[in-house]
Amino acid sequence: MNQPVRRVLVLNVGKPTDGNVADRPEAYALREARPDFVAFVCSHAADFQAGSLRFVDDYAALTGLPPERYEVVSLEDPDDLVACYQRLVECFADLRRRFPDAEFLADYTAGTKSMSAALVLAALDSEGRPEVQLRLVRGARGHQATVIPGTESFAPVSGVHDVRARRFVGLARLALERFDYAEAAATLDQALQRELSAALRTRLEHARNLCRAFDAWDRYELATAKTFLELYRRDWHSWLTVLDQLTSVVHAFAPGQPDARGSRLTPLEQLRDPYIAVEDILFNAERRATQSRYDDAVARVYRALELLVQLRLWLGHRIDTSDVELAGLPEAWRAKLAGRTEGNGPVRLALVQAWDLLADLPDEPLAGWLAAERPRLLQWTQHRNYSLLAHGFAPVTATGWREHGQAGLALCRAALAELSRTRVRRALQHQQFPRADLLANLD
Repeated sequence: MNQPVRRVLVLNVGKPTDGNVADRPEAYALREARPDFVAFVCSHAADFQAGSLRFVDDYAALTGLPPERYEVVSLEDPDDLVACYQRLVECFADLRRRFPDAEFLADYTAGTKSMSAALVLAALDSEGRPEVQLRLVRGARGHQATVIPGTESFAPVSGVHDVRARRFVGLARLALERFDYAEAAATLDQALQRELSAALRTRLEHARNLCRAFDAWDRYELATAKTFLELYRRDWHSWLTVLDQLTSVVHAFAPGQPDARGSRLTPLEQLRDPYIAVEDILFNAERRATQSRYDDAVARVYRALELLVQLRLWLGHRIDTSDVELAGLPEAWRAKLAGRTEGNGPVRLALVQAWDLLADLPDEPLAGWLAAERPRLLQWTQHRNYSLLAHGFAPVTATGWREHGQAGLALCRAALAELSRTRVRRALQHQQFPRADLLANLD
């Protein structure tokens, strides 16, 4: 080819009843589109039925197409939708490879119903830029519902980008069922890279922003999560309340806070429900387990149990596990930890030590729970210590999560329930993150 191919037309070919192709919609489509290259989609002749393949040369001659400017895509069975679709998917892929800079058009006016459906589906599924434009020749219909010559007009297929966008919505739903908010947001971004109707664009942006909010929250980038949720405060105000409490807890435990003993934890006492941070980590662990990231899930349960005892020791007894003031401890514990003060470094408590100290403190609402559950807690921590994200190399499998990992989650929730029962905790309502219901406005 001497001249570059800038426009490619994939054209379904039907059978003229009188053998005259000049007045057929295909001829009108060829004249109107003015393609540089044409792929004629035709049916074979079979079982005493004439196919449309024999008319291709007539169409080429009628519009002055030289042999190097067209090819034939022959369909063995024009009524087999799946076979036609697969053949046309291959056709589009081959044409994109050969003509990467060309504009692509697909006219589905003629051919069998299966051929038309297959061409539309294959065009919608053809990956690349620019996207395939769908075309249709319309006109007044006469005998056998064929378009009457002279009444033809080209009808652009409006709203096709909306159809393409909705195909991405289905992929986003699958991602959300796995709590994969990042993938869902990226998928919706792909849908938005089209000329969409204003209404659909608004709904897609709304859903994409919510996916970004929960993706950020999932990674504890809480300021970013709040920025997105604030856009829709009217519908998400209860979640923002939880987010504000959680942000305050995270800030209290963040590095770089004031050095004065306990001063970094003092703001926790002003919160209605600092324990909601423990609950949030447990929900996070469940999301990791849903994604089969069981090691990660167990690590988060461990952090939830650790945070629970850290909060109780501070809020109930003004003890900071990262810098224990011995004077405020029972006599037995002062003697036990006295040797830890050598070197002038802060006295820190590991998880099991913190549990045992909490159980020995007067008027502690979790003392009874700790006494009853200590063997199970120790067993759980032993299994956790073998895991790759702790001190070992043993992977946490699905079976390991069911048999051992979930036990820590249940223990932690039982402790939270005990705090609510004894009215130590004024619990805010929290729940697992939404999944596909984030896309409810796109149904």
